[in-house]
Amino acid sequence: MSIITYGFFGEDKGQGRFLTEYLRKMETLHPVLFDAHPWFSQKYQGVNNKGVDKGFREAWLRGFGQECELDCLFVGRDLDSNTPTIRAERHQVFIDKVAGIDRPNWWARTVFILPMQCIEHWLLALQRRADGRPSKDTRDLEGILNDAVKRELYEEHPRTPTNQSKDDLVTALAADLDIEWLAGVSVSFQDFHQQVEAYLAKHLVA
Repeated sequence: MSIITYGFFGEDKGQGRFLTEYLRKMETLHPVLFDAHPWFSQKYQGVNNKGVDKGFREAWLRGFGQECELDCLFVGRDLDSNTPTIRAERHQVFIDKVAGIDRPNWWARTVFILPMQCIEHWLLALQRRADGRPSKDTRDLEGILNDAVKRELYEEHPRTPTNQSKDDLVTALAADLDIEWLAGVSVSFQDFHQQVEAYLAKHLVA
């Protein structure tokens, strides 16, 4: 059994909770345990998208440096767009922020969570599936505007219990995550999942 010490640097607690549940699912599929680094998790808690952009270089250097020596760093940033080239463009922005730092091994251990539009699009697909909606209602959601998706997910859909927080809703939906199914309806989730699989393929061989 391999233990992977990881850090998460992302927009908010919702992304972090989704990642936690996703990694729990991955532990059932691979001989690994994911262990969140306590200091890094306290230092780099949820920020907004501008905070992720601004703080990425520092988080990346300190995460893989001697302070933490992470095995893997997850970086979460909503794309807030559904244009075809936006993922590649955002990925290049992160590359540019660490340009000139000769650490190819660190980059190979960096996994980006870049939901098309926002992570609520992934969550809404899970919510609609849980509600028994037909498959056509769970596909191509990334063309819907962020505000409309968040309104349906957080305001229009009844909570169980009624006082359930947004973060607890994220945990509840992600706890029932079917990874292969979501990868089949969301290209951006598929991209994230493929990064993790590629990382594990190298890590478990090393």
